[in-house]
Amino acid sequence: MYIAFIIILVVSIIFALRSMKDFHIPAHIAKLISIKKLKGSIIFFKNKVQHYSSSSSS
Repeated sequence: MYIAFIIILVVSIIFALRSMKDFHIPAHIAKLISIKKLKGSIIFFKNKVQHYSSSSSS
């Protein structure tokens, strides 16, 4: 039983990795992630991604 579970898990991981070949992070999200101290909220709209920064006063 455990062997079957492990085999299914390994096969699903292999399929997931193969499907990630064409996956890429959009440039505007990569730019937001590259900022060292990202504070605020990232909101995902249907056609765009908006970052609202929050300045912490504490």
